[in-house]
Amino acid sequence: MTSYPLGDAYQDEKRDQVLRNLGKYSWSCETKDYLSYVKYMAPRWPHLQVLVDFMEVGTIPTRWCRFPEEKGYRDQSPRYTYPREESLRLHEQSSRSSRVNVALLQYKAMQKPDITRFESRKSGLLTSKQLERSANDIKIATETDQFNLFVVEDLSRNVIEILGSTFGIDPQFFRAHITEHVWNNVRDRWRDPSVLDVDARRRDWFQMRFMRSRYFAIEKDLHDAEKETNEFNIIRRIIADDNDTFWDRDPKFRRNWWPWGSAQRETTRVDAKVGLMRSRATFWLSPDLPVGVLLLDPTPKAGYPLWRGYGNWDNIPPFENHLYAQIPTPHDDIPPSQRRKQADTNESWFEEYLYWAQRSVSVVKSPDTIEGKLPSIPIQSLLHLICGDWLIFADYLKTRLNQIDWAIVRPSFFPKADTDTRQQSLDKLHFWRRTTPQARDMLNNCVRQTFTFKRHPSMAQLIEPYDYDYKAVAERLNEHERRIDRLSSAVNSAISLDDAGSTSNLTILASIFIPPGLIATLLSMNTDPLVELFPALKWWAIVSTTVATVIVGVLLGLGSVHGWLVKLKSLLPKLSLPTLETIISVGNKKQKWKTNSMV
Repeated sequence: MTSYPLGDAYQDEKRDQVLRNLGKYSWSCETKDYLSYVKYMAPRWPHLQVLVDFMEVGTIPTRWCRFPEEKGYRDQSPRYTYPREESLRLHEQSSRSSRVNVALLQYKAMQKPDITRFESRKSGLLTSKQLERSANDIKIATETDQFNLFVVEDLSRNVIEILGSTFGIDPQFFRAHITEHVWNNVRDRWRDPSVLDVDARRRDWFQMRFMRSRYFAIEKDLHDAEKETNEFNIIRRIIADDNDTFWDRDPKFRRNWWPWGSAQRETTRVDAKVGLMRSRATFWLSPDLPVGVLLLDPTPKAGYPLWRGYGNWDNIPPFENHLYAQIPTPHDDIPPSQRRKQADTNESWFEEYLYWAQRSVSVVKSPDTIEGKLPSIPIQSLLHLICGDWLIFADYLKTRLNQIDWAIVRPSFFPKADTDTRQQSLDKLHFWRRTTPQARDMLNNCVRQTFTFKRHPSMAQLIEPYDYDYKAVAERLNEHERRIDRLSSAVNSAISLDDAGSTSNLTILASIFIPPGLIATLLSMNTDPLVELFPALKWWAIVSTTVATVIVGVLLGLGSVHGWLVKLKSLLPKLSLPTLETIISVGNKKQKWKTNSMV
């Protein structure tokens, strides 16, 4: 498979040639104001070229088609989402480019915010026009006591064009949300360069990176989620941790203990999987208008948030003297991650944020506004949710490490040997040894960008209450990383002990074959009748004993000389024998006495 069908970071001529060839198949699109602006800036800021390609193609460029010279890779299904037929490809490109799922939250002092939704799956092509009209109305509005927040799920050309051109947004804001790579190869054109802290402080936006953990009851749900991520316009992946253990599965045969029949039992045997998603939330705040834009990742419909998400952080209302059992809990009062999953349920991280961002009062005490422009609720809801996801990831990592530790100490506890052997434990640790430093780096980047975003005087007061929680999660990840190293050493030692036991068993087994081998050797010394075998046996014993004695003597002589000398030196003081030093000292004393007597 050709890894760089568009040319790598250094092959400009190849890229130009491929684009000219693909231009015949509608690679390019209508160039509007904001796309024209980004194209103009791309030569000076080359990392913006990915944003240009994204807007022209409708998604990441490698999803466009099968490029020339590109072949199948290990019989995997193609990751390209556009059909080969031109008419179908153009329809898919148009659908992706016009995709819109935006919620406009309008905050006023001490009131629940108004929400307006723009969804292309309901209104079609009219959605983009409605969004553009609302953005222009906000831009020319004279009200300054209302803060307007556009919350965007996924990205598309129309959303970038409308919001970017209306509010003059830095194109790096959109560019930073497209890809999610932990590291880049030396040839990668799409690398987003690291930024100095002194440069990041001048930006009007910041980005929070975090891990989302998702539970799947069966492996098919995991594969469905992986397919759904290919439907996103931005790059996101579900990473299976392959940390299956005994507790993740239902037994194959279960006794029907339920007294009211089998209808109450689960019909599908659970074989749980957990997938991890590296996610981003990117927040832009206008320096001139009471406007903000928040970019959020889409969520696969398959699966659940692990442990049903962080939970409800509202204060529990005090007890009142009436029958609560007769009052059903209002559906809208339940956080989306805690609701029962139904066909019409729209459970996603996008909906979870909207649920909390529509609260009229924040549970965290903080200033009400930032210079009268930004309420505390949208910022603190974002900080709360992302820190909650980091806590879930840290708890999940602790769970897996404890299970691995238990498998090392009590291997006999597990009835089956297909998930929790020591070699499998080592493979699981290899996954966490690779993933945990990546997660720690993501968290450090999240903290650095968020807690240094001080374009407004009161921003630090909004973020300060969460400083301890984020640092506590970072410390937990550091401790887990150290524990992974210790567990890896323990597993390797246990495997070595098992190998040593196997070697000793092989030695015993080999010893059994020594007498037959000796007999075979003796029989091969002489082809005459066995009566004449005794002389051969006698000479064999004499020669073998002599050679063995000589070898043992040489080894003992070479290896024990130093030991005998040390032992002799330690015995000399006990034998009261005059040593060389004693004789010399006595001679000196006699000579001194003679000299003194002569004087």
